Amino acid sequence: MKKLKIVIALFIIGVAAYSQTTDIPTENNGFIGVFGGLTVPSGNWTHVAYNDNTSGYAGNGSTFGIEGAWYFSKCVGIGGMISYSIFSFKGIDSLSAGYQNSFDVDQVTTMVNGGYSMWTFMPGIYLRCPFGNKFSINAKFLAGFTSATTPTITCDVFDGGRDDGIFTQQACTANAFGYMVGLGVSYSIRSCLALNLHANYLSTQPDFYIDNINRPANVGRLITEYNQPLNTMSFTLGVAYLFLKK
Repeated sequence: MKKLKIVIALFIIGVAAYSQTTDIPTENNGFIGVFGGLTVPSGNWTHVAYNDNTSGYAGNGSTFGIEGAWYFSKCVGIGGMISYSIFSFKGIDSLSAGYQNSFDVDQVTTMVNGGYSMWTFMPGIYLRCPFGNKFSINAKFLAGFTSATTPTITCDVFDGGRDDGIFTQQACTANAFGYMVGLGVSYSIRSCLALNLHANYLSTQPDFYIDNINRPANVGRLITEYNQPLNTMSFTLGVAYLFLKK
């Protein structure tokens, strides 16, 4: 993250100097487009240690969205992004084994309904530095609203040759402030159409309050609140329509 901030700071300085001396060869005032790609979570959210309640069991996922900006000067504009991300759930076997040992039963079968998901709604500042008539390097600094949802986790407990029933960790949705910084490359394949390749870092920290239904015993891993940073790095490819200058 520190390296990314340094790179972005150098990019801002370069754009500021560039905008004072050079006209933008790319004759467009802005863009609107769609994108999709891989998103990789990091931090405690990804850990799978049963005895550590900060572990989130989140795996890699995908992200999709729409993004646009309007440039009011040579290199600086304002815009925003709406995106939706889904994440896999990893370590189910580890979770089952942990519950089995905690409850001292013969078997626990764990099932997950979906995974984590997250909506983001973020406006902010967009910068660009063109190279020739086709390429440009872009940066963005966004901040706004995130809404994340945890998965539903159900565990079926078996002991003494009988099914002792199912207990459930309910899905929960929580909202929070979030911010994003990103770098990207844009290539104009036509006068009004461009391909965008971006790398974006997102950070947010919603506070989840989670209900547990039909839990047989309050021993072992019991999550009633989860308040950890949800950090992701996404790598996306998109296509954008360019608003040409008249």
